[in-house]
Amino acid sequence: MTTSASESGSERESLLNRLLNSNVVFGAAVAMITALLVCFYGMLQMNMDEINIETEALKDRPYTVAVAAGRVETLLMQVRTLDDRLAFTRSHETVDSVWSEFADIDGELREKLAVVVDRHSVDTEKAQSLASQYEEFRSRQNQLIEIAATSDNEEVVRFLERDIDPFLDSMLKANADIIADASRSFDQLYETAAETRADTLFTATVLMVAVVAAFALFIVVIRRKNRQQEHLQVSLQHALECAQEANEAKSRFVSNVSHDIRTPLTAIIGLTDIALEHASEEARVSESLEKIKLSSHHLLNLVNDVLDMSKIESGRIEISHEPFDVRDLVEMMASIARPQADTKHLSFIVGRCDVRPGLVMGDEVRVSQVLINLLGNAVKYTEPYGTVRFSVTELDEEEVRHVCGEGLCDPHAAVSEGRVLRVMRFVVEDDGVGMSSEFVSHIFDPFEREDAPSRSSVEGTGLGMTIAKSLVERMGGSINVESARGRGSRFTLLLPVEHCEGDDEARDESEPIAVPCKEKSEVEIGSLAEFEGAWPDAHVLLAEDDEIVGEIAEELIGRTGADIDRAWNGAEAVELLERAPAGTYDLVFMDVQMPRMDGLEAARAIVDGCERSGRAHPPIIAMTANAYVEDRKRAYDAGMDGYAVKPIDEEEIVELFRTYVPLDGKRVRGRAGLARSGQTCMDAEPGAGAASEASGARLR
Repeated sequence: MTTSASESGSERESLLNRLLNSNVVFGAAVAMITALLVCFYGMLQMNMDEINIETEALKDRPYTVAVAAGRVETLLMQVRTLDDRLAFTRSHETVDSVWSEFADIDGELREKLAVVVDRHSVDTEKAQSLASQYEEFRSRQNQLIEIAATSDNEEVVRFLERDIDPFLDSMLKANADIIADASRSFDQLYETAAETRADTLFTATVLMVAVVAAFALFIVVIRRKNRQQEHLQVSLQHALECAQEANEAKSRFVSNVSHDIRTPLTAIIGLTDIALEHASEEARVSESLEKIKLSSHHLLNLVNDVLDMSKIESGRIEISHEPFDVRDLVEMMASIARPQADTKHLSFIVGRCDVRPGLVMGDEVRVSQVLINLLGNAVKYTEPYGTVRFSVTELDEEEVRHVCGEGLCDPHAAVSEGRVLRVMRFVVEDDGVGMSSEFVSHIFDPFEREDAPSRSSVEGTGLGMTIAKSLVERMGGSINVESARGRGSRFTLLLPVEHCEGDDEARDESEPIAVPCKEKSEVEIGSLAEFEGAWPDAHVLLAEDDEIVGEIAEELIGRTGADIDRAWNGAEAVELLERAPAGTYDLVFMDVQMPRMDGLEAARAIVDGCERSGRAHPPIIAMTANAYVEDRKRAYDAGMDGYAVKPIDEEEIVELFRTYVPLDGKRVRGRAGLARSGQTCMDAEPGAGAASEASGARLR
């Protein structure tokens, strides 16, 4: 019997423990506490709303009336005091003083009486009667002042006793009744508020008892959940370790990038000193300047990498969706990478380009940025006489389904609903120094660089691969790396793109892609030495606030033979164009960031002014250190026709002049034609002669 009772008790205890440990009981306890707290809050909110209503009523009616009526009483007593002064002395000064003071009192009295009439809801007729009495009293008061100025003392006293004092007594009595009514309203509202507070307190007490009971159950249950805290502690420890690793990586980055920035800066400073010391030795100076130029470009690349990473981390990188040809992209990448490979005596091989004809939709600029990074790394980390291979293949339908199913591509990030998905596989491989397996697992982490003798001599920020991976993922693709130290590396880029419908007039699928090995002279657009003085009739407006940058730009532009007018901010540029006859300027170079008026605002002002007059503006070229797609879009939206990234070099100057100031003498105007005339761009008559439309292709 005892054993049976013991077993029964153990079963009950076991059942209780299971119930307390179960998620159902835990959820029920939480739900109960939540429901009680919601009820408590709802009841409290309802009662507080009622108290607020009563309080607002108190504030809006009796309180306001009591204050106004109290002030009316004070002012009426002041009027009585003024009238008593007339009974004792009636000099001109006294009469004038009484007149002036009554005028001041009268304005405030009428204002307070208006408040009483508007707000006194207990007895509106009494309030109206008081206001009417005062209006009659005003006329009698004015009569009193006139009598005081012309009659003797006895008549003034009689008028006061007969016509003034009784009226004042009547108004004071009526006003006292109004104050009493307001006081009674006070009492009633206070009683209502007290009752509401008592109800709230009682309800809060009942609900609080229920909350305490439910909370006690919750405490019992939550103590059974302590083991979950252990898992949480482990997670927090892991997060801390990750944060410490990230902090260490950032510290390494600061050290690396400080070294990499100081290196070209030291070279620039040292070579400048050498050039100054050997100013008379033309060959030595020329050699130093060439090295300074190389160091400057390297420093600019470092800064661009850091800025790119900053934009990606802040989510300000925009991905465009424009048509482009993958085959043309491959040709362009090969033409960029081949000269670099030739410089190191590498064999650069473009393998398969198995891509169906037709354009695709995507961000050609970002794809190019990623591929240039991969090809550049392959060239940098491959020893002389090594090999770099580059190929692209379009996946078939089965392969596309496979990579999408594996999560290697996100079609929703690249393709609009109902459009055809195409996936490109780009492969960049080399037989260079390779990477250790430990570093391969961290290659895409920000600020990471492998500490190996074969790589330490190559400068970089450790951000290139992070930027590449972030851009690829933003475009819905993925990037994979295979590498072994001493055996080279292989990077595979999977990129989803959208088929451009209705544009299948590309090269035949069987047509082989030709990537010629171009000589340097074939790639270059042209140098200023070749076109020096080629535009002697051109007239250019340069808007640049920085003295040194402006001096450099004037020197480069001046070598074309063009005349240059200088503006130091956007406002000056607009003023120069307003004053100049239409067609004066063939080209406008506009810095974007300037005081008074920036370049974008100035461009909008110029374009709007010319549009109002029916004429086209001269081509406007944005000059800025911001090279992002969104920056170019802002410039184009402001009405600019071209975009030049600082520092501007000779080849870019030549390209801009050949695009917008043709050597055949035909003028190219911005967005619409603009022939020379005696009118300014801002005041020309609409429809008076238009020339050819400029394309603005550099921004498109």
